[in-house]
Amino acid sequence: MSKQNTFIIILFFLASINCFAVYNYPRANDWTIYLARSLSKDIFELNGVPYLLPVVEVVNTTANSRFYSSAYITKEKDFYVKLSVNGNYGIVPQSKKEYSPSLPLEPYDPTDLNSLLAKISPYTTIDISSNPPKMVVKDTSGLIYMAFKMLMYDGITKNKFKIPAKSPTLLGEGKQSLKFHRDTIRSLLNENPIFGLLPETLRDTIFKSIENFPEDFDLPQGVNISRIVAGMPQIEIGSLFGTELALRFIPPINLGENIGKFSFWGLALRHTISQYIPNSFVEMAVQVAYQGTNLKNKVGVTNAELNANANFFTSNIHLSKKLGRNFELFSGLSYESIHINTDFTYYLPIVVQYQLGLIWLDDNGTPDKFDDDFFRKNPELGYNGDPFGAMNKNVILSDKNLKFTFGGILNLGKFSIYGDYNIGKINILTFGLLYKFDF
Repeated sequence: MSKQNTFIIILFFLASINCFAVYNYPRANDWTIYLARSLSKDIFELNGVPYLLPVVEVVNTTANSRFYSSAYITKEKDFYVKLSVNGNYGIVPQSKKEYSPSLPLEPYDPTDLNSLLAKISPYTTIDISSNPPKMVVKDTSGLIYMAFKMLMYDGITKNKFKIPAKSPTLLGEGKQSLKFHRDTIRSLLNENPIFGLLPETLRDTIFKSIENFPEDFDLPQGVNISRIVAGMPQIEIGSLFGTELALRFIPPINLGENIGKFSFWGLALRHTISQYIPNSFVEMAVQVAYQGTNLKNKVGVTNAELNANANFFTSNIHLSKKLGRNFELFSGLSYESIHINTDFTYYLPIVVQYQLGLIWLDDNGTPDKFDDDFFRKNPELGYNGDPFGAMNKNVILSDKNLKFTFGGILNLGKFSIYGDYNIGKINILTFGLLYKFDF
């Protein structure tokens, strides 16, 4: 083999190695990281919350079912215990699978100088006695982020930035991204009227902060969940003057990595009103119930944490009618109110950390695939490379729901088998097996 051919082969081999080498970004300066954190925080609060809350609502609403079947309760003092095992199957509606994403924008009027100065006044002090007026910056990071939100407003109104019309919730499918091209940011900066008012040193700082600014901010990915299944035991104790007590409890159980650990407890009182109606054609009863739940999960590559506590109050009126010896139909109308208190703990998105040079890729890594642990861990910071730690968000949500239920019971001596369908904001199919102990 000639020396020339050997040299060509070596060059080809080195070029091949270079082609497959993983590119890792240099570490961004602190101003860039501050800016990325501020933007990530607002993007999460605008988009991460509607991404995660639907799974909290669907899981809790699914668990708040299967409180009653037959409306019959003896009006005599009759001590008995009913033990039942119940299953709830919640059907995820399309409305809980997607949301309309948004960006944190700061609208402004470029022709209104007083309004522009008012927007930056929390971050600056302006001495109008000097000629020209002198500006002193009190909060550099806050002012940089204010300018950036105005840039995003410019980018949207000038059609240089685009927001996806729809993005999946955790229950949905697929993924969307927000794009911020640096060249577009630079051009918008030069066109922005606020930018020209800033001191030259601050303008330089802002330009440097976007040199390594991430161009891709991924919105959270959906995992395509179409149903929620929950199982629960229940004890019913009766009867005193036509009143029955129901209790339910389950310790934390794992509903899968996409849903997390779920626990709940509940109690209900049910009272027959048929005893007050002579020769009633159907059995009728009313019920009030209260239920508390907790849902915990870790989401995504950065293990963002979700901790949701919910309280349900339910009241219903239901009736039943025997058809033959062993079969019974029942139906009811329920009013439900829910109060959810949710804490989110989250970090810079993993792709943003990568673009900021806070974490690195292994030789086989690709930022488009997260099923393997391809990011090198920072020995000092652990898996997350964000040097400023976690961010937090608390969300409180209240909602109301009307639910119509119909179903049937097959009575086989001490055993009963039943099932029903619930129509409301979330449609739920329930079924169960019951055994009655008479004392």
